[in-house]
Amino acid sequence: MLQPFWTKIIGEPIHFSLEARIFNSICFISAIGLSFGIINNFLIGAQQIVMVMVPVLACVVFSYYNARYNKKLNSSFVLYMVATNVLIIVNFRYNSGINGPAILIFILSYFLTISIVPPKQFWFWIILNLSVVISLLFVNYKYPNLIISSYHNNISRFVDFGFVYFLMAFIILMVTKSIRKSYYSEKELVERKAAELEIANDTKNKLFSILAHDLRSPLTSIQNYLEILSEFRLDNTEKLSIEKELLNSTQYTQQMLSNLLSWSKSQMKGVTVNLTNLNLKEALQGTFKIHQTIAAEKGIYLGNELKNNVSIIADRDMLQLVVRNLINNAIKFTAPGGEINIADDIAGDYCRIIVRDSGTGIPIDKQENIFSLKVNSTYGTKNEKGVGLGLVLCKEFTERQNGKITFESVPGKGTTFYVSFKIYPSFNDINVSDNGKLVNNA
Repeated sequence: MLQPFWTKIIGEPIHFSLEARIFNSICFISAIGLSFGIINNFLIGAQQIVMVMVPVLACVVFSYYNARYNKKLNSSFVLYMVATNVLIIVNFRYNSGINGPAILIFILSYFLTISIVPPKQFWFWIILNLSVVISLLFVNYKYPNLIISSYHNNISRFVDFGFVYFLMAFIILMVTKSIRKSYYSEKELVERKAAELEIANDTKNKLFSILAHDLRSPLTSIQNYLEILSEFRLDNTEKLSIEKELLNSTQYTQQMLSNLLSWSKSQMKGVTVNLTNLNLKEALQGTFKIHQTIAAEKGIYLGNELKNNVSIIADRDMLQLVVRNLINNAIKFTAPGGEINIADDIAGDYCRIIVRDSGTGIPIDKQENIFSLKVNSTYGTKNEKGVGLGLVLCKEFTERQNGKITFESVPGKGTTFYVSFKIYPSFNDINVSDNGKLVNNA
C-alpha cells in the first residue's frame, strides 16, 4: 500500500536517477518537518522564525515540484540549499543562538547536504556549511547582543529542544530509509540488467558459433560436390548420388538460413503478429505436401490425419513455420522405414495440432532445455545437421500467437509435439487490440 504511494512521490526508477529520487524524498520529508516546525515555533512565540519558515517551506515545495515534475534537479537543489541555509541563520539569531537548537539543525543540514549534493558541488556546499557555522559561533561569542533569546522560561526551552531532537530523528530515519530503499532498488535494477545482458551475450555467442560452424559445414560440402562434378568424369549412377546429396545439403542449408533469419528478426523485435481466422487443414495443406516429398526421399511415411474442419486464431506464416520446423525435426530424427503422423483434436476452446514420430526420441538429460539455446544441435539419422533453433522458434512463435506447445518423448521410441491454438469464435466476440492481436470479448 505504502510502496506505490512512495514511488509516486519520489518518481519511478526508470524515469529518475538515484540522486533525483533521493532529492525528491528529502524535499518531501523536509516539507513535512518544516510544517511541524512552523506550528511548534508559533506555539512557543517565535514569530520572527515563523515568518521566515513560511517562505522557506514554499521554496522547498517549489524545489520538489521543479525536480519531480519539471525534472530540473540542479536548479532545484541550489534553491533548496540556499533556502535552508537562510532559515538556519535566521533561526540561530532569533532562537537563542548557541543556547538554542540551531547547532543541532546545522548538523541535520550537514547530513542532508552530503546525502544529496551533486559530486561537482560537494566541497562547495560542505565548506559553505562549515563556514556559516564558524561565522555564527564567532558572532555569538564576539557580539552576544545581536542574538535574541526566544525562551520565556525553561519549559519552552526544553520543549523546543525536545521537539527539534525528535524532528531530526524522524527526518534522519526517513531520509536514511529512503536512501537505502533507493539503493536496493537501483541494485536490483542493475542485477536484473546484468542478468539480461548475460543472456544476450550467451545468445550472441550461440549465434556466432552457429554462423562459424553449422552454416560453414554444409556450404563447404556443397562446394566440394560442385568441384567433384566439374573436375571428374563420373558415370550416371555416381552423378545421381552426388546430385542427391547436393540437393539434401541445399535443402537443409536453406532451412538453417530460414530459421536464422526468422530468429534474428524476432530478437530485433521486428516480427509482426497478424492473428486472423485460419482454416487449419487449408493453412497446412501446402506445408504437408512439400514435406511429404522430403519424407518419401528418406523412406519415411508422412501421414495426414487432420480430421476436424476447424478454424483457429493464428498467424498463417508463423503457424506454417512452427509446423514446418516440427515436421523437419521429425524427419531428421526418424530412420528410413519409420513414420510421422500429423493429427488434431479438440480440447475445450483449443484445437491441438499433434506431430507424432517413431524416431529416436529426445534424451532425458536434454528434455528440460529442449526449447532453449542451451541444447546443442545434433545430427539426424542420416547425418542431417541443424542449427538448434527450430524448437526455439516453435516455442517463441507459438507463444506470440497466444498458443501453447508441449511434448512427450520416450528415447528410442519417438516423440510427440502438441501445439494448441484458440478455436476461432464468432466475429461478434472479437476485437482487435492496439498491437494487432485479436481479443475475445466473450
